[in-house]
Amino acid sequence: MRKLTLLTAFSLSAAFAGSSNLVIHSQYADGHDRVVQVRNDSEVAATAFVVGTSDIAVTTTDVLLGAHEGRPLRAGETAEVRIPNANASEAHVVAAIFENGTTEGDSASVSRLIQERREASDQIRFALTLLQNENVNNYAASTVANWFRHWRERWQASDPTRQMPVAVAAETYLSQAGNEKATRPAHDLSEVFEQLLTKLAASQPAI
Repeated sequence: MRKLTLLTAFSLSAAFAGSSNLVIHSQYADGHDRVVQVRNDSEVAATAFVVGTSDIAVTTTDVLLGAHEGRPLRAGETAEVRIPNANASEAHVVAAIFENGTTEGDSASVSRLIQERREASDQIRFALTLLQNENVNNYAASTVANWFRHWRERWQASDPTRQMPVAVAAETYLSQAGNEKATRPAHDLSEVFEQLLTKLAASQPAI
């Protein structure tokens, strides 16, 4: 039992060895959540990082996927993150990815960050096939929104935990356009998704 306890403690300390360039500037409890200020002490901007208090209570911030208003965390800057259900536990920076492709922290968490970018890229490519289908011009935006809703529901039926941010964003935007012909909102979404796909393709480390 003592050996198992020591191995568990070593595993957690390794996972939370984290990043020497991203540091916790301050943190405080807000009910069951923990509000954390993360500061970038590196000379290179950070594009993604994971902050957590345990293996379960973690928050991921990836600016390429829209977090932090899409702005990299540059040298000397701080970003606020909220960790749900963290209780009184101390927060640590678990992993980080920087603009030049360097990574720090727990390798499994870095791999998950890269995998989430790859998943988003796949979703964007599929979304573009729907948005650029010639039939889009023949339907109301609300109808095309339903295409994305059916796509999301079909994928999540096999995996309810699967995140579908691209489908949700497209569905929401098209729904807001209502009975307007889908041509304009579909074009707007295509431009945004194509720009994001370019950023993800150029991201470091390569996805």
